[in-house]
Amino acid sequence: MTKKQAKPAGRPTRENQKLSKQLILKTALPLLTEGGVEAVSFRKLAEALGATPMAVKYHVGNKQELLKSLVEMAFGGIADGSVGDTPQARLRNALELYCDRALQHANLVGCILGDTSLMSRDIIQLTDSLRLDTSRLNNGDQNDVLLNLLVDYTHGFVFAAASASPDNCPTSEGYLRSLDWVLSIATSD
Repeated sequence: MTKKQAKPAGRPTRENQKLSKQLILKTALPLLTEGGVEAVSFRKLAEALGATPMAVKYHVGNKQELLKSLVEMAFGGIADGSVGDTPQARLRNALELYCDRALQHANLVGCILGDTSLMSRDIIQLTDSLRLDTSRLNNGDQNDVLLNLLVDYTHGFVFAAASASPDNCPTSEGYLRSLDWVLSIATSD
């Protein structure tokens, strides 16, 4: 009889070649969504994937790189939501899309707000687009007051909805109603 050898730590073995960055990210995102950033350790990911923590780290880099990749995956294409004929319509569409995505990934949004270096290129482009459209309203948005109000309101809604009980949860319809009201005030003379 031959004795089975233990797997060495480090790079993935040939039998683990199916382990990929994309598979790790697809496994990590629901863990983060359900349990927060603490639920996304290399050890917990390795257990979920049947791999070693070092093999996971080999594919995704350090924790910061993992979170940045999760932000890119979760918010990819978010800047494409700025469609509409008027700045008001573009703002509404972009914020509605962002809010929907942020509701799905509230724990990830919390990570981004805690460390803005996690912002992806798509989120930066969205912010630039929002800034441009808020500056086009009425007499402009000096010092980004309206931009900051809209972004803060959206994040406040997201965190309130994410932490509320199902029977007392703010609704997306309520969010949009309030957003429409703010935008109508911002465009009135």
